[in-house]
Amino acid sequence: MRKYFMLMLLPLALIVSSCGDGGPVKRSWGEMKGLDRTVGNMNDYSYSSGRTQEPRLSALGRPVHMTDFEGRFVWSEYAATWCAACAKQTPETKKVEPEYEEVVFLTVMTGKSNAYDDHATVETAKQWAGRFHLDPERVIAAELWYKTVPEHRLYSPQGHTLFVHVGYLSSGQIREVIDYYRTGWEHWAETGEKAKWMSFR
Repeated sequence: MRKYFMLMLLPLALIVSSCGDGGPVKRSWGEMKGLDRTVGNMNDYSYSSGRTQEPRLSALGRPVHMTDFEGRFVWSEYAATWCAACAKQTPETKKVEPEYEEVVFLTVMTGKSNAYDDHATVETAKQWAGRFHLDPERVIAAELWYKTVPEHRLYSPQGHTLFVHVGYLSSGQIREVIDYYRTGWEHWAETGEKAKWMSFR
């Protein structure tokens, strides 16, 4: 009887295991709503709704919009000055950047402090860029003081949200994520063959 029961469970286990992404790092975004319909959805070109947002200012005070980077992969990292994990994360991400000329690396500053409604400013972005010797054109101030950081997002050249993860990632993990999703997306763009992490909602 037990043997029969185990055989009954095997197909179910296979179905459940096949539902996962299978990527090198689990895509995880906590309680953020709507991302389950966006991440990996090849019918969503919105840069996680970034297309409809107003441009944000860089550390140089110049407007930057997600659509400025159409045609290139974008790795977007969210950080805050008060976040100790972010101070460890930024140097790890910076190690990877020179290896991927085809990827735009953005740092989005979310807040000046962890106080209520204390949004990041151009000065916040400028200080972070100076502290870690980042390109000031690629460090952006945003009114996102409430966001959990660090957070990472990878976008395709067409604006698909390929990967979202909240929490620290090592430079090795970032490489694995970029290689995994970039390879899958490029193969799909060339052949139309769907990667297992893709959906078409």
